[in-house]
Amino acid sequence: MSNININTGEIRLTINDDESRVIAFNPNDLEFVNNLYELLADLENKEKEYKAKEAEIDKNAEVNSYGIPVNLKEKLELLKETCGYMRGKVDAVFGEGTSQTVFGNANTLDMFEQFFDGVTPYIQKVRDQKINKYTKNNKKNVMR
Repeated sequence: MSNININTGEIRLTINDDESRVIAFNPNDLEFVNNLYELLADLENKEKEYKAKEAEIDKNAEVNSYGIPVNLKEKLELLKETCGYMRGKVDAVFGEGTSQTVFGNANTLDMFEQFFDGVTPYIQKVRDQKINKYTKNNKKNVMR
């Protein structure tokens, strides 16, 4: 049977050099880019919300007889809730199961920043190429 190969621009990345942990996304896909930009805007709002809730929890500086903050459970619940929310958003944009592939069972806020810092250069490079393609043509047309 004959075959046709179509280069959609999909990018495949391994996580921590582990060939069994691969994510794929297509920065050429307008739906992906739109969803990603919506996610990034949403994350800014979520970060503000998280910090406000954390500040409210931190108002109670009480500790128990063992020196453990009495609000520790609340802080852990907030972190768990926020990480769950973020995992859901990553899966919604990058595909179901992506967060498990990338983060495993870990739940820390900085892992999300590391993830976005890791994928952003690939996305930005493709977006810049697309923009340059059109702006370069416009410059040529203006000079004629």
